[in-house]
Amino acid sequence: MNKAKYVNQISVIDPDTKGEVELAVYKHINSGGMFAIDSSFIDQIFDEDEKVIISDPFNKGRKLELIED
Repeated sequence: MNKAKYVNQISVIDPDTKGEVELAVYKHINSGGMFAIDSSFIDQIFDEDEKVIISDPFNKGRKLELIED
């Protein structure tokens, strides 16, 4: 399983609702690519002590663990 390391949190404006959305930015350790994911998705789907594992955006069919360190 690949891993991605947390980089920073950014705020963006949703173009439809005009509301502020918090995005967590991650760096994919294996590919070196960077991506962002809606922070509320992580909060709603995963418990605080649970590993965050999502579909890998850079490797079709693979899983990706999001890590804070």
